[in-house]
Amino acid sequence: MKKPLVDYQTFLIGRKPALYGNTGSPTFMKNLHLFEHYPCVTENIDIFDGEDFYLFFQNEELKETFLSKLRDVKPRSPEFHRLLGVTLGYPPLAAQFFAECHRLEEEKHIDEYERLFKQKVFFYYSGIRCNGHVNDLVENSVWLWERYYIEDEPFKVGMIEDNIVRLYEVKPYDFDELERVKQRKLELISRAKEEATV
Repeated sequence: MKKPLVDYQTFLIGRKPALYGNTGSPTFMKNLHLFEHYPCVTENIDIFDGEDFYLFFQNEELKETFLSKLRDVKPRSPEFHRLLGVTLGYPPLAAQFFAECHRLEEEKHIDEYERLFKQKVFFYYSGIRCNGHVNDLVENSVWLWERYYIEDEPFKVGMIEDNIVRLYEVKPYDFDELERVKQRKLELISRAKEEATV
């Protein structure tokens, strides 16, 4: 079975529009020299303190587009996270979901955050690793397949089952299997609600 691509590999072959990393990541730092000739932003892009962050782009135009949008966004805000997700090549619905989770957590709406968190599924495909709402599973999957299809590259959807992330491999455009994965997640959500009321 083919080993899945990671983010920096997909970036280097020109499929991923941007690459984000920091000095706390040994893999990123080991490969930093590979990105030196790409346009880069290092200011106002950190998501936590204590590390230096880098955002590399495929070209100068993508960098300038990001910078023009960044001017109107507060650092570390939910809108920043949405912008970063879209810039990194995540599906817009996934980036919005992540931003909404961040907003609820930041504003201390813990019950709403936990409810939304339970709806989360993970996507792993062609160096893209993101999450989204279970109700957007099909739209996010199609979005990823249309942009990042690489023959024999495994597409996986993950969900938390019994406190671990379980991965389900789905062939691109296998909508029957995708629906089975979605129903499995909905079943887990329903079971958790029933257990909470007992």
